[in-house]
Amino acid sequence: MDYSAQDLQQGLKLKKQSEETPSSFGTNEGAVERTESAGFGKSRMAGETGARIVQLMNDPVEAQRTMNWMSQFGLSNEGMQFNQAKMMMAGGGQPQQAQEEQK
Repeated sequence: MDYSAQDLQQGLKLKKQSEETPSSFGTNEGAVERTESAGFGKSRMAGETGARIVQLMNDPVEAQRTMNWMSQFGLSNEGMQFNQAKMMMAGGGQPQQAQEEQK
């Protein structure tokens, strides 16, 4: 018999899968059936970023550490640029200095 390389690779893969899966597990059309855990199907409506918000609300030490970092970042050159860009986007205009120079 003449088998292609792809057939041989797939056969080896299936053989390896069958060795790893004990025969005591039930299968449904080749798929292993697993019982659902207690948390199965439950997901956070806020997504993964919501977990950080909950952490900040429940851990005052972490909230204070984050606020310290934010205030130090605001004093850096990059932080000042970030805040200036944020204010420009909120105001929809140019920075304060540029507006005064145009008058």
